[in-house]
Amino acid sequence: MSTETKRRPSEQTAPVVRRAAVRDMSTRSALEPVAVEFDARTAYDFLVSLMLVEEPELLPEDAEWLAAARASLSEGARRDLRRAFGDDEPAHSGMGMALVPLIVEDPRVRTAADVVALAGRIAPVDVVGATCEIGDRERTVALATRALAGDDAARADLIATLPEMARPALERLLSDPDGEIRSIRRALRAWSERFAMIEPRLAAMLEREAVARRDDSGGAAVADVVERVTGGVRFAPEAGITRVILAPSYFARPYNYLFGEQGWRMYCYPIADAALDGDPSALPSATVRLFKALGDETRLRILRLLGDGDLYLTEIAERVSLSKPTVRHHMILLRAAGLVTVTETGGLTYYSLRRDRVADATPDLQRLLGA
Repeated sequence: MSTETKRRPSEQTAPVVRRAAVRDMSTRSALEPVAVEFDARTAYDFLVSLMLVEEPELLPEDAEWLAAARASLSEGARRDLRRAFGDDEPAHSGMGMALVPLIVEDPRVRTAADVVALAGRIAPVDVVGATCEIGDRERTVALATRALAGDDAARADLIATLPEMARPALERLLSDPDGEIRSIRRALRAWSERFAMIEPRLAAMLEREAVARRDDSGGAAVADVVERVTGGVRFAPEAGITRVILAPSYFARPYNYLFGEQGWRMYCYPIADAALDGDPSALPSATVRLFKALGDETRLRILRLLGDGDLYLTEIAERVSLSKPTVRHHMILLRAAGLVTVTETGGLTYYSLRRDRVADATPDLQRLLGA
């Protein structure tokens, strides 16, 4: 998927992540205070591991585990996973992702087993309600209740409320609600059996990351904390948003998965190298990403352009004479290397140069070489 950050659903992904129009930073004083929370639950990473669009940056033994775990699934389990989490890349619009806001709302759901138990309690109307646009849950639940009872007009209205990419999954749910819920439950149960092999070690890594970030973030402005933790995603205040949840993720590395509901935004952000269990003598992934990003003429041209000021994706594409999908790919690599900041304002995305990370390039190389 070619986005600067991995998202659900924005731009080209699925409908679980919902964003209202973002206001300019200058209006921040008129908005509600925003609290930042670090939430290191393996429940989130359990779901992220099912939403992968590109292969995550894992330790070698975990990359082997992921490949073996996928291969060990029966064809029926694979079919359930595709049905629950979508197989129409890059949309990934399955209804299983509607569990994310339900997990956020229930702090008791901490592990993969808890997610499976949660899926055992939900009804079709809960899943539909969790996929609605921000601020529309009451209306959506009312429409879903009527649609599930056979009201064709309510069904049509409900389908029309969701992005087109999400409609096939919603139509399947409305046509066969019990079958869709069973599929979600089977998919989660099958994957949780495999996920249990790494979950204890994963929990320790996530907690190390969260503790380090909490200690490092005290007193900083919300936008600065989010940008530093995510490696370049800028939080722009929105009316009604009072919580920013920062959930460390191993399976997101080196990207960010963004989720939102009325009242909160959540960033499943990639944990730092320092939190990993790996060989301390191994090459730091962040340093490798940095020099890979710098080792390309087009990306260097883009960085030079951003040195003169912020630019929208379209402006960058015009100035380097490349298509927007090609430029977006380059921006993914630059963002993953921490060299640019991504800010979304409404339907537009613009980029800024992260001068502090550029300044880190020489010290990073010196540390790598022991110079």
